[in-house]
Amino acid sequence: MKLSAQSLLISVGVIALLTLSLGAGLLGVPYQMETHRIGVCDVQIVLDQIPQGKAITEEFNGLRASMENQLRSLEAELRKLEQEAQQLTPGSDSRRDVEKNFALKNAELIWKKEDLEKEFAVKFQERREVLVGLVRAAIEEVALERQLDVVVNNVSRSENFKVYVSVWAKPELDITMEVINRVSQK
Repeated sequence: MKLSAQSLLISVGVIALLTLSLGAGLLGVPYQMETHRIGVCDVQIVLDQIPQGKAITEEFNGLRASMENQLRSLEAELRKLEQEAQQLTPGSDSRRDVEKNFALKNAELIWKKEDLEKEFAVKFQERREVLVGLVRAAIEEVALERQLDVVVNNVSRSENFKVYVSVWAKPELDITMEVINRVSQK
């Protein structure tokens, strides 16, 4: 089994804690472990399932489609200018004018693409932060109602397919559906 650096660090920490508590017990120093109530919540599932998350996904799919259409339109203009230039005599004034116009449109396409990507990223981040804040508030509400001390994100996937926090938890500790219901009501 291949362990990530994060998993290895957690394992070493747990072993050190157990060693210290065992050593303290053997030396006659009383040590009492506190018990904590822990819950798990898959935040990504919450974000994917709540109406607000679905609305953001639809909104940004539409925004991306609009941006792609704008870029395709500029690319079509570039192809038209390129075809026009090929039909003109090389070195002629009219061809130079078309090539100059092509260079300007190409620069406009590059700038437009960068601007649209930045705009998309900023808008997405702003909307996602608001949504994540709403989800965090709902997690806190459910955790307080259930008298949980800690809620961990039950993630077993990522971009690089590494396991992050929870490997296993009792099903009754999973508050994901409660959080989805709570956020959906807002």
